[in-house]
Amino acid sequence: MACMRILTGLLSAFVLAACATEAPRPLPQATAAPETVRVEMAYDMRDNGLTWRQLDLIASVAAEYKARGHGPLVISYPQNAQGADAAIAVIADARAQLYAHGLDWRAIGGGAYDARGRAGAPIIFSFTRYRAVAPDCDGSWPDLTQTRPGEAWPQFGCANAANLAAQVADPRDLLTAGAVDPSDAARRAMVLERYRQGLPTSSQRIDDESGSVSTAVEN
Repeated sequence: MACMRILTGLLSAFVLAACATEAPRPLPQATAAPETVRVEMAYDMRDNGLTWRQLDLIASVAAEYKARGHGPLVISYPQNAQGADAAIAVIADARAQLYAHGLDWRAIGGGAYDARGRAGAPIIFSFTRYRAVAPDCDGSWPDLTQTRPGEAWPQFGCANAANLAAQVADPRDLLTAGAVDPSDAARRAMVLERYRQGLPTSSQRIDDESGSVSTAVEN
């Protein structure tokens, strides 16, 4: 009987050791991959200012960069091309427009590419954004009666990860946390001072925000 208890104890220890050394299987996750956005803009070599179409294109570039762009927004002009001087003047106007749309001057870079004498070579806007990559949910399931306790299956959480990849605003957030805006020091000091004086620290609400039930529909 004592031998049986010893044998049972040894088997239990062996099973526990095997479970402890086996690495858990990772669950499906949504991730992100970098990609380069490249937008070409034609220009008038006579330098008559930006057209409405160019203004709309620049506004679209600015909106996309502010929403999902990372790194510098590079504006490249065609080097060794007809009208290269006009392109530089157009880029100056484009930079002013990007600044007017809320971009920091420091986020806008410049560059050049070899147009090899080609006429009509465009101005190029380029920056990096991230593309969400969803896990492959094949829909097949293993025999759950034949699995070990604590084992993870690749199907568990796959739909949630796929939905997250489809809905995330900036896919780069899947790789690293976004920056947090600095706290409002003035607001914090005012709240602490009102707290010391025993005054309410929350913002006052108007009647429409009180949350009370309206009596307009009462009989």
